[in-house]
Amino acid sequence: MSEQNRPGFTTTTIAAAAAGIGLCFVVTKYRTQILKKLKIILNSSDPLRNQQIQVINNVEECRALMRNLKTHCDEFSVLGFDCEWVTVGGVRRPVALLQLTSHRGLCALVRLSHLQMIPSELKEVLEDDNILKVGVAPQGDASYLARDYGVCVASTFDLRYLAAMTGCKTGGLAKMSEDHLKVTLDKNWRIRCSDWEAPTLNEKQINYAATDAHVGIELFKFFAEKLEPKGFVKKQSAYVQRIIDEYCFSFIDLTYSGSQILSKDSQSQKTKKNQNGSSSVSLDKFKERKIATRQKPLYTNAFLQANDGELLCTIDQKKAMWYVNKNIGEIVAEDPLTVRLKFEPSGRAVGQTGKYYQTPKDNKCVVCGETEKYTRKNVVPREYRKNFPLTNPEQFTVVMKDHTSHDVLLLCPRCHQISNMHDLNLREKLAIECKAPFPTKNTNTKTVEVPRLKELKSICRALYFQRDKIPEERQCQLRAKLNELCPEQEHFSDEFLKSYIDIETTEMNENYYAHGEKVVEFYQKSKEGLVSLERKWREHFLHTMKPKFMPELWSVEHNVERLQIRANEGRIDEGDLVLAGLSLQTATD
Repeated sequence: MSEQNRPGFTTTTIAAAAAGIGLCFVVTKYRTQILKKLKIILNSSDPLRNQQIQVINNVEECRALMRNLKTHCDEFSVLGFDCEWVTVGGVRRPVALLQLTSHRGLCALVRLSHLQMIPSELKEVLEDDNILKVGVAPQGDASYLARDYGVCVASTFDLRYLAAMTGCKTGGLAKMSEDHLKVTLDKNWRIRCSDWEAPTLNEKQINYAATDAHVGIELFKFFAEKLEPKGFVKKQSAYVQRIIDEYCFSFIDLTYSGSQILSKDSQSQKTKKNQNGSSSVSLDKFKERKIATRQKPLYTNAFLQANDGELLCTIDQKKAMWYVNKNIGEIVAEDPLTVRLKFEPSGRAVGQTGKYYQTPKDNKCVVCGETEKYTRKNVVPREYRKNFPLTNPEQFTVVMKDHTSHDVLLLCPRCHQISNMHDLNLREKLAIECKAPFPTKNTNTKTVEVPRLKELKSICRALYFQRDKIPEERQCQLRAKLNELCPEQEHFSDEFLKSYIDIETTEMNENYYAHGEKVVEFYQKSKEGLVSLERKWREHFLHTMKPKFMPELWSVEHNVERLQIRANEGRIDEGDLVLAGLSLQTATD
């Protein structure tokens, strides 16, 4: 056998052995780093892999962390949001822990039970309506923070809306996390109901709290990708803002109801094509509650002229004909109907305010343009407007109580429902600001039933009207009850029974108060006056609904301008100006 064919170590086997020994050496020396790399690769599908938890126990820590969170929000203006509290004897204690998580996985666990306050930096983040706070039923947590710490959390959004829009399964946070992220949340009641006010939170509590908020932001990203696949985007902040504007805006600060929106699986659900060709659920099928809509147009746009032919305003045709029928006006044109007064009117159309009343109005939803179905919307709700005072009832001098047509707009049923739900948020803010809580069961009625009088009336009516039909034994029981109710009475004659058959069984409720009345009273006494309350509601409507078809010259400052005109003409009581929040000098400047 030759040297070359003899079994033994060849150059190839020697090289392979050397490579193996070298590999073993590298693996042994750098095993820690290699294992970390492998773990990252294996966990690349874990949406919580970047989680960084920071527990905040004092104001200084809170301020520092809020600066980081705000920086993250400049890139991705969404935060996972959740709260924890302790319940003792069935009574909820103030929120103990607030959880906020950014898109980078920074989880801030703010121990409010330790801080006993909301630092200004945290308040700024919570009240920033450009930052979306997402979770499941976040409105409930927001309302608790408002009651406990006086902070009005802005722009909360329930993730179940996005789930429904994408045709994904809805449910609780744990259910959606399991279904869509493949992340199992530990919802053991021992952790959920643990002592969140404890001096130190244990590891299980910290992980539980951080994960709840972190899953919220990850679900948002998951659903956003379903609606509009991100792919390569030049600017992530613009992508997020588009998702918020296109899909979330109509449902910000609204409490989720499964009946409000249909899923993509519904046969009646329409879809729309995005620019990239993918389909998503239209919001056109938002299920509105049954709201009565107008059978006839609100605006018939007849013109009313002064006696010299100057245009005063547009009015309803029936109102225009009222002047004609009373012989104090005459028709000068048929199409459009124009009526000229036969007397000098008390005022003329002046400035932008006057032009507003001269301009014809369209019969369509001011938000979406719907022309088939619409109903009236009071921008300043009646529960407040009706409490605006009369300063001189004999002359019917009013503060912004007349000419309220400016604040009556047309909305379709869907937009009307959404607007009303947004209004709840501002009402809650006003309740806190004006110390005017919403009425409870014991305070929401002006009168209360007096049980003794109610029972007395019932017995007397039975004995007076039905005596012949009531068995003797039952009559004895009823008279015995009368003895208990009226121990001072010796004999229950027919005259006595008759005196109680129509007795009033209610009395004035000493605990009664009206939320709207208290709010109006608060603004009357404030320096800003009632015009600031009007302004607040008008700005709220514009901000939350973003109407595209508002009447021309509609103005947030409408009544300020109107009162200034009247003051210049000497047609207003100074008391009206004071209550409105204006002085005579300011109004005439």
